[in-house]
Amino acid sequence: MNRRTLLQRAGTAAVLPSLASTVTRLVRGSGQGSPLAGGDPRSGDPSSTTTLASGTEHATPVYVNDAEADGPTALVVGGMHGDERPGYLAAERLRSRVPAAGTLVVLPRANRVAIERGTRAGEGGDLNRQFPAGSSPETGLADEIWDLVERRDPDVVVDLHRSLGIYGRHHASVGQAVFPADVGEAPTVAADVVDVLNDDAVPWYMPLHEFERGRSLSGDRPMLVHKVAGDLERPGYLVETTQFLVDTSTQAEWLALAATALLERHGVELAPDDGASTTGGPA
Repeated sequence: MNRRTLLQRAGTAAVLPSLASTVTRLVRGSGQGSPLAGGDPRSGDPSSTTTLASGTEHATPVYVNDAEADGPTALVVGGMHGDERPGYLAAERLRSRVPAAGTLVVLPRANRVAIERGTRAGEGGDLNRQFPAGSSPETGLADEIWDLVERRDPDVVVDLHRSLGIYGRHHASVGQAVFPADVGEAPTVAADVVDVLNDDAVPWYMPLHEFERGRSLSGDRPMLVHKVAGDLERPGYLVETTQFLVDTSTQAEWLALAATALLERHGVELAPDDGASTTGGPA
């Protein structure tokens, strides 16, 4: 897949990062990118919108997009950590995308309280540490999210995040990595998508920012994708970009590209973006 095709499918305006503002202007003025493609699969309003944790302070929208043709179901989650803007902005970008077949479910702002506060954790602590495999989620919000997973019964789950540094280079940082569930072909799919991102998205002048395939997730930590792997034995992916020398818009761009490519490899091919804003709501 070449750069033009990947960017079309992710709905990008080809906004690339730079190491200095001058390079940013040169890249954005270079004419890279492409017009949005039309035709099926289509983009538009979600087929339906429901509310997770309705009637509570955690109430947040869930967008469901059904294709006319039967096919697999995918769940995309953003905003587990409220200070990780690229994650929920990327998920917002995907919320109106209708697959060629099957169903796309998007929970863009999973931790709405933390997002409004601009903090990693919300009520009850770190939301992505409340999903122990083999037992019930540890807070009400985590339980609501897991109930959504069980009701929608997804064939694949993608959880979008942002890190501070670069995986393998900065201590305790996991940016620019795709962590697959240790299920089936998920590790191979992750490696394939990493290659696509590095070939078609990360600029040549940012070799330190090339994506890597992270370790496989098997259920040994209380995180959403770990629980998907351990309890459901379904493919799942935790995708991390980095804020190190990369602006928020570009991080969101890369996350949307990664999610689009991962879903496509599980039979959920998404429509090009219709140009909807990713910046609405509290930030």
